[in-house]
Amino acid sequence: MRSDEKRTFYYQAAANSLGGSIAMPFQEIIPSQASVSLPSVGGFATTRTEAFNFKEIISCRAAYTRVSGRQIAKDGPWSITATAVVEGLKILDVFTAERIVAQVSVEYPRDDSYLRVSLAGSTFEGLRLGGCDATPTLNSKLLCGARTPITYPVFLQTGREQADKMISSIKADQSRDDFQWLIDRFGRMASDRELEEDGCVLCSFVDGINRPIPGSSFGHAVEIPDFGSIFLGETLVCRSSVQVFSFRVELGCGTSGCAAGPTSQVEGHPYP
Repeated sequence: MRSDEKRTFYYQAAANSLGGSIAMPFQEIIPSQASVSLPSVGGFATTRTEAFNFKEIISCRAAYTRVSGRQIAKDGPWSITATAVVEGLKILDVFTAERIVAQVSVEYPRDDSYLRVSLAGSTFEGLRLGGCDATPTLNSKLLCGARTPITYPVFLQTGREQADKMISSIKADQSRDDFQWLIDRFGRMASDRELEEDGCVLCSFVDGINRPIPGSSFGHAVEIPDFGSIFLGETLVCRSSVQVFSFRVELGCGTSGCAAGPTSQVEGHPYP
C-alpha cells in the first residue's frame, strides 16, 4: 500500500443489556433489552429501556446501551467504544445486582499491529448470589491496576493463568468429578495447550468471588445448587474483534435455559 493512499475504515459495534431463551418448562425467547448497533461509517447511537419482567424469571429496573466510532487522525488510528448497562437485575431471585456494566474501547492502529483495548468502566455493583453479598475480584491486568492499552499478549497470558488456576482448584476439590465439564470447556486455554497464532483468546476480567456463597466457585465460574451455572466477566479477543459478556447464566433447575448480559462487541476493518 502506498504511504499516501487513503484507507477506508468499516466500523462495527453492538451492545445489548439483557436477553436469552427458556427451554423448560416452556420454550420462549427472552426479548433482548436495549439493543443497539453502530453504522459502518462510525458515529454515535444509544438506546434505553425501562422496567422489564419476563414471567417472574428474569427482570430489571432499567437498561441502556451506547456505541460510538471515530477516526482519531487522518488514515488512522480508529477508535470504537461499546457500553451496555443493566440496573436492578433479578434472575429467579438467586442472582441479583444493583448495576452491571460491560464497556470495551478498542483502538485500531494504522499499521495493523495488535488492537489496543481498554475495559475501563466494566463493573459489578451490589452483586448477590443466593442471597449472599458476592464481591468479584477484578483482574489487575485487565481492569483495576491495568496498564492501558491492553494488547493480545496480555489477554493470552491472563487466559492461560486463569485456566491453569481453575483446573488446579477443580482437581483439588473433593467433588472434582462433578466439575470435569469445566475442565473440558475451559481447558483449551491451559498453558500446556497450543493455540493457533491467530486464534481467539478467552479470559475474564473477574478472577473470582472473595466472599463465601452457596455453592462452588472456580475462578470466574460459579455453580449454585438448584439454580445453575454463572460465568462472570468473560472476554473473547480475536484478531480484529473484542467481545465482553459481563455474565452468562445457564439455568439448571425447574427452569432451564440461558441468559446473558450486559454484552458489548467491537469489530473493525481498515481497507485496503
